Amino acid sequence: MSWSDRLKAQSRSVATTVINAAWDRLRLAGAINAEHPLARRYGSMGRGSYVAFPQGDCYNAHAIHLGEDCFIGAGTTLAVGMPTETYPPDSPPVIEIGDRTTVGKDCWFVARHSIVLEADVTIAPNVYFTDHNHTYADPWLPVGKQVLQGFSVRVGSGTWIGTNVVVLPGANIGRNCAIAAGAVVRGDIPDHSVVVGVPGRVVRRWIDGEGWVPPLTNEVVVVEGWPVGVRPTEESGS
Repeated sequence: MSWSDRLKAQSRSVATTVINAAWDRLRLAGAINAEHPLARRYGSMGRGSYVAFPQGDCYNAHAIHLGEDCFIGAGTTLAVGMPTETYPPDSPPVIEIGDRTTVGKDCWFVARHSIVLEADVTIAPNVYFTDHNHTYADPWLPVGKQVLQGFSVRVGSGTWIGTNVVVLPGANIGRNCAIAAGAVVRGDIPDHSVVVGVPGRVVRRWIDGEGWVPPLTNEVVVVEGWPVGVRPTEESGS
């Protein structure tokens, strides 16, 4: 390698190091936590919550409420209404994200009515939630211009949703469910269900007195020291 080639390689190496170091600092500096002044734009942001940088689009943030110890991944869109819609300052929550919920990067929440994630939900990257759709009843009007129809969305506590899942209007997903990557979900999903496919269908459930039906394919070995779940009491209402 010639002297000039070595100099070019060294220069590229230095530039790459500087760019990556600057980007790491920028990501840290651009994140929003509950103590940051920009947190005030949300309806509420609980202690310990964190919205990573760069943030995605955010409309009518005052109607978005984040619980405690939440993580919202970079590039996640939190949209209440259309970009040109304005919700009143005293608007009730439209997007609610419960305590200790984690949302992977580049997810989409597009809400006009209500999208609720309860506590301890885990969302993989690139998941799309919406509580409304365009209707298509008028055969002559472009579908994109037709009236919107909406139904509330709920995800129960402790549920895990895999990457590239689409959650459609009216989805009511129970607690501690596992939604496989790429599934399209709508309608009622019972607690402790495993959902796969398009449209999403329940392929396994935990049933009291029977356990997992059908049985788990592979035995799960719990490592010593790993946390173990505790059955909720009836008094808790769970």
